[in-house]
Amino acid sequence: MIADAAIKARVARFFRLTATGLLDELKLLRPWGLRPLLCAETVSAVVLAILLADLFDLKDRWWVAISAYTVVRGSLKVSLWRALDRIAGTVLGAALAAVAISLLPPGRALFALMLALFAGLGLYRAIGSPRSYAWILGTVTGLLVMSEAHQLHGLGVYELALRRVCDVATGIGASVAVIAATHLARDLRHRLLPHRAINKSISAAPAVAVPALDRRNWTMRRLRALQALQGAISIGVLGLFAYSHPLSSFPQTLISIVAVLLVPLPALLRKPGEDDLVSLRMANRALGCMFAALLAVILLPLIGNTPWLCLLTLAIGVWMAAHVQAGSANTSYLGTQFGIGFIMTFVQDQRWSTDASAPLLRLAGILIGLSALTLVMFLSTRIRLGIVAWRAPH
Repeated sequence: MIADAAIKARVARFFRLTATGLLDELKLLRPWGLRPLLCAETVSAVVLAILLADLFDLKDRWWVAISAYTVVRGSLKVSLWRALDRIAGTVLGAALAAVAISLLPPGRALFALMLALFAGLGLYRAIGSPRSYAWILGTVTGLLVMSEAHQLHGLGVYELALRRVCDVATGIGASVAVIAATHLARDLRHRLLPHRAINKSISAAPAVAVPALDRRNWTMRRLRALQALQGAISIGVLGLFAYSHPLSSFPQTLISIVAVLLVPLPALLRKPGEDDLVSLRMANRALGCMFAALLAVILLPLIGNTPWLCLLTLAIGVWMAAHVQAGSANTSYLGTQFGIGFIMTFVQDQRWSTDASAPLLRLAGILIGLSALTLVMFLSTRIRLGIVAWRAPH
């Protein structure tokens, strides 16, 4: 009873903080200032990425747009580092996955084991690493290439890997071009109008000071391994099912599991009674993506397949997501997930369409991934508590 009351209190607190935080962020909407500039950069990068994807006839337009969305961070230096991490991780992950698929024989167990190993090793290396963004993109890309190659029975695996690299390179190119142009414009303004220059830097997320922790510490290694193991088991089990029952939303399932498990090392050292950051990220991802998918399902039949109207609607959604993402710590991750969810569900593969089935399928993939991870986390917690109770002296 006490545990149930504590869980209900935390859930109520989560929704209360989320609702209050969102209302506070909406009150801060302004047409000028540092945050609107960041929102404009983000929107410009995403729209340019979509236009380039159409120009180059890229299939996965949503992945191109997400690549642009996640790289923009206001600061030119931070954005460039994220761009380098993303492209480096993508190239490495795509190459390793392509080689593994081409060399290993087909089989349900081997396919699931390969997905699990890739996810587990990638998550373990990513958690706490200064290059965590590169590691996580390499992990996600490898999983996507493996799952897509299986659906094509291994045919054209290197073409799939190259296509993933081209998608990310296009999105990154769009974001870097926009950020560089903005930086040059601000520099020119500083030279011409020094008394009106913007001296502050902007960031897409509030800075949070965290203590430095040693990843080589045994406790840290154990916690990282547990976190990675939960992801590996979840993805491995789902891989067993997806081997014989192809899921069109399987990429969203894989991305969701990996994304919510990547948390800072200090979050793994939470004390009893503190919020579980992984659970909060899962709740934020589910809430943000569900709201985004609901909007996409409602808007797509209304606006039709008119390109300029679709781009305008996308721009408004991305602007709102970037605005919330750049706000307080209580809502920042929710804004990130709303933006990713909105792009993932609203932007179709190769063309604009009024068909709302794609957003619903992708939302289903996200919820499947989070549900599987929740079950694995629950069972692993019960097993660990049981082991501790068995070892305790009676």
